[in-house]
Amino acid sequence: MARDILENLTHTLIGWAAGESLAQSTRAPGSGLTPEVRRSLFVAIAAIGGNLPDLDLAWSFGRGNKLGYLLQHRGYTHTVVGCLVLAGLLYLAVEFRMRRRHLRPTPRDRLVLLAVAVFGTLLHLAMDSLNSYGVHPFWPAENRWFYGDSLFIVEPLFWVCSAPLFFLARSVLARVLVGLSLVAAWLGAFAVHGLHPGWLLGFAVGIAALLTVGRKVSARAASLISLATMACVTGVFVLAGNAAARQIRTIAAADFPGGQLIDHVLTPVSTNPVCWDVILLETSGDRYTARHGLLSIAPGLEPASRCSTVPGRRGAGTTAPMTTVAAAELPGMHWLGEFSMPRRQLADLVAGHCEAQELMQFVRAPFATEYRQAWVLGDLRFDQERGLGMSEIELRAPGPEDCSYHVPWVPPRADLLR
Repeated sequence: MARDILENLTHTLIGWAAGESLAQSTRAPGSGLTPEVRRSLFVAIAAIGGNLPDLDLAWSFGRGNKLGYLLQHRGYTHTVVGCLVLAGLLYLAVEFRMRRRHLRPTPRDRLVLLAVAVFGTLLHLAMDSLNSYGVHPFWPAENRWFYGDSLFIVEPLFWVCSAPLFFLARSVLARVLVGLSLVAAWLGAFAVHGLHPGWLLGFAVGIAALLTVGRKVSARAASLISLATMACVTGVFVLAGNAAARQIRTIAAADFPGGQLIDHVLTPVSTNPVCWDVILLETSGDRYTARHGLLSIAPGLEPASRCSTVPGRRGAGTTAPMTTVAAAELPGMHWLGEFSMPRRQLADLVAGHCEAQELMQFVRAPFATEYRQAWVLGDLRFDQERGLGMSEIELRAPGPEDCSYHVPWVPPRADLLR
């Protein structure tokens, strides 16, 4: 739940920066709205639209179990069709609000406001498509999951980039939001890097510099600087993610030549595009193996063995029984452990349990193990503790029970279930 709140903070700040930049950089000759009202509407619509797809949390959490959350969050509202519907509803709410306030927008104003609503909701989808959780944006034409493997959406660097917005805020609440975001960014750097003076000083200097710039330049320049720095952060992580993908494929071919690579899951260490959390999925005959490790794309700058893990990876262990990886330690690759099981055993477990079939519509890096005299099926991406966590379910005795969820998502690991 806390991670979802921080995700929405990121989406809010990105939407705010985009709406502010659009308002400050465009003019509407003959508009029926005053510049201040137009600007307020742009910011509100982009920020609210940037969060609307996460309305699915209301019913995914409301179902009261893990499967409901895993299968319905990032579901229909995280599709192009869903975003367009939400944008339309948001525009109708804005239209109602303008009538209540006796505003008189021109047809051009209405068209532009609708465009901002569409832009805001699709911006949310675009940002979510960049991480390893995945989305299926092209439903109903295409029901496969798509993974960007480039960005950890709870990224404190985005919060740092919001600093120039502090002086553009029109309310105390908005300034408090930016101020708390900057404090949270510095605390996030501390959580990942500890008392490393370079990181902590770098964050402090960056925040101070952006606050100074935001105070001294025009509103237009401040909003564009905030948006541009956010775009730069995104671009750096995307480029680094592409480099990490190439590097892990090379390592897989060199260290595990007998295996067939079927997927790799990449998540950057928060605030650090050099370090990546990696899950490497391979098959060899009837054997399925998932290897977990840390990758550095610049080992001369920071060796993989010194990389922090992504938030949540540190703890008492995992539910999946991990063993030592039989591979040489490299400056750019530090293996943490591997899980392996027969493919046929996994396929039979899934075929014999309705809930397992449902869960496999979400699971990208599966594992199955006996835990407390029962089989447990889960996803290594989110296996961050011993016991049943966010993505692990206990398989009950096989029976003719009906599936509770009927979603169209294609199982990410259908290749292991044949």
